[in-house]
Amino acid sequence: QRRRFASCIAIVEPNSGKRYLIDCTPDFRDQLRLLDQLAPSRPNEAGKLDGIFLTHAHIGHYAGLIHLGREVMGARQIPVFAMPRMAAFLSTNGPWSQLIDLKQIDLKRIAAAEPIRLSEKLSVVPFLVPHRDEFSETVGFQIHHGEKSVVYLPDIDQWHRWQVAVEDIIAGCDVALLDGTFFGQGELPGRDMSKIPHPLIQQSIER
Repeated sequence: QRRRFASCIAIVEPNSGKRYLIDCTPDFRDQLRLLDQLAPSRPNEAGKLDGIFLTHAHIGHYAGLIHLGREVMGARQIPVFAMPRMAAFLSTNGPWSQLIDLKQIDLKRIAAAEPIRLSEKLSVVPFLVPHRDEFSETVGFQIHHGEKSVVYLPDIDQWHRWQVAVEDIIAGCDVALLDGTFFGQGELPGRDMSKIPHPLIQQSIER
């Protein structure tokens, strides 16, 4: 039976075997199990993550952090990389603040356009995008490893509201993983889709 998962991606550093997630979704448990199958962690470290990067404070992108708490995994000081408003949101609202207080996550504040170097060859760079920023700013990430690069941009309001041309983003990387939340109009019967704006896949293909 097919199941639609909330969006996240994993980064596996080939030399060290270190593993990172970008976003921590409500499907975190199943996604971590899948990661263990596809890219097993180091011996005696099953389920270990070396860090989690968060794009923004919408439920599909951070709510999986709850599994790191003492009621489930009882994690210890997993680095969580977050922009300033996102970090403040986690620090000042329960149950997320308890993860910090109990040192189950180690909050790492990051800034737009400033690279986070994870190894000699691997770095991650956040970039701001416009998207219903009720509780936090919203970012995508450029992932660089040697001469190769991947862009991960799971949520944005509309391409035309961004000061950057998405065509330039696509041309400047090897792989672009872009917002594909909705295919077309009418996908959510009874709801006004303008209240949850995303570029429709049909529109993106046309553009």
